Amino acid sequence: MNAKLIALIAVLTVVSGAFWAGYLKGWYAHSDHVNSQAKAKHLEIEKAVNTGEKKAVDANAAANVIYRTVYRNVVKYVDSPNRSVCRFDDDAVRLRQRAIDAANHIPGFDDATVQGK
Repeated sequence: MNAKLIALIAVLTVVSGAFWAGYLKGWYAHSDHVNSQAKAKHLEIEKAVNTGEKKAVDANAAANVIYRTVYRNVVKYVDSPNRSVCRFDDDAVRLRQRAIDAANHIPGFDDATVQGK
């Protein structure tokens, strides 16, 4: 009877060990799968952020050129000795309109946000 009990315990130990090893193998496989999905999603988000940052840099450079031009023309009007005369000639009206257009139509800033994608 003692030998049968020891054999039964040994068989149960081997079976439970095999079950536990299979369980851990499945657990680690699932963990690796989830980690690879998270890494792929992180790379995709990073790519979208880099694209958005590049657009912002390009738009900022374009805006700086426009604003520099508008600023130069504004300084020309401010330095004029007749600046207190409120007469808006065609150049002043065009300058004002160009400043408004520049502020409202900077390319690249009207795109959807990264979170919306």
